[in-house]
Amino acid sequence: MEKISQRIIDYAIWYYLRYYPSQEKLRRKLEEKFWVNSENAKKYWGIFEKEINFILEEKLKNIIQEKKVCFAKINSLINKWKNINYIKNNLRQKLFEKDLIENILIQDFEVWEKSILNFDKIFKQIETLKNKGKSKNYIKQKFIENNFDKEKIENFLEEIFDENDEKEQVKILLEKYNFNKNLDYKEKQKNLEKIVRKGYSFSLVLEVMEE
Repeated sequence: MEKISQRIIDYAIWYYLRYYPSQEKLRRKLEEKFWVNSENAKKYWGIFEKEINFILEEKLKNIIQEKKVCFAKINSLINKWKNINYIKNNLRQKLFEKDLIENILIQDFEVWEKSILNFDKIFKQIETLKNKGKSKNYIKQKFIENNFDKEKIENFLEEIFDENDEKEQVKILLEKYNFNKNLDYKEKQKNLEKIVRKGYSFSLVLEVMEE
């Protein structure tokens, strides 16, 4: 094995701790920057596959945490409401191994086969949004925008919301905005628009305002 420049090793450590890539992504980055026929090879002697293996398996063996990094990236995407197909494609594009991705999804996140988060987690997400004053329509659109199954989400919403929930939520919002019937037209209109932007229907808000 050829001597490896400490600059190359330092770069590998910096790049990993800066971006937390997959091991394969880091390998390709090192090939791109320091392969024997690259520009940088003139300065730092260049490296072959054997040298790259040595850097990854010896010099960075206590730094690279492939499973933990993959788990963290999956968790981040789930918290951004991305569906499972999106997550798998995103992680594969980052060159994490397919089996590792699927094992983490099944073992750590208990996902549906060919689908999204399990029922309990979706149910809790919807309840959290409801408790924050979000309307059924807002919640439905939020999930659909992230490629969740429309019919399943609508079924969850019907189960979580009863027919008076949205009306009560509008009342709470109007109280929060210090609404009263004595406000002038302009102020009433502002309150109306604020609540409609949260996904509540114009007619429902108007009905509650006029009670």
